[in-house]
Amino acid sequence: MLLGLPAHPLLVHFAVVLFPVVALGVAAIVAIPKLRTRFLGAGVNALALTIPFVFAAVQSGEALEEVYYEPEPHSEYGEMMMPIALGTLAVAVAVWLAIKYSWPKLIASSLGFLMVSAAIGASAMTFVVGHSGGEATWGGKSELFIYEDDYDDYDKDEDDDYGDR
Repeated sequence: MLLGLPAHPLLVHFAVVLFPVVALGVAAIVAIPKLRTRFLGAGVNALALTIPFVFAAVQSGEALEEVYYEPEPHSEYGEMMMPIALGTLAVAVAVWLAIKYSWPKLIASSLGFLMVSAAIGASAMTFVVGHSGGEATWGGKSELFIYEDDYDDYDKDEDDDYGDR
């Protein structure tokens, strides 16, 4: 609980925004040769800094489901996020090591391709987890926010300030 509210809905937004944005940023750094030597280390460090947010989102979600209910399939998808995040980080570290220590070009290129693929896949999975959480929370309830005005009773000529002048 944070300030009397469940922590999960608050913490999850850090993970949902920061992790995929940084992962895709690292993928872009890997894909653009001019950026690799200058920004790859910082990108890998930034990706590592997002891991605690993913962990906090997963753990707070598990705590929330113990108190309320287990939202399927959201909870199953959410449990996949830590291995996905750690795998993405591992590939990023491998790419950084390959660049820093001048590994053979085929290995470095393969790891670069794997990094781009992992970032895209991890971002897609983050979307799937977030969407399933939104469906578990708001599915079937969104009609409450749709207001239909009855325009049949509205006489445009009466309230029209501009009229036919």
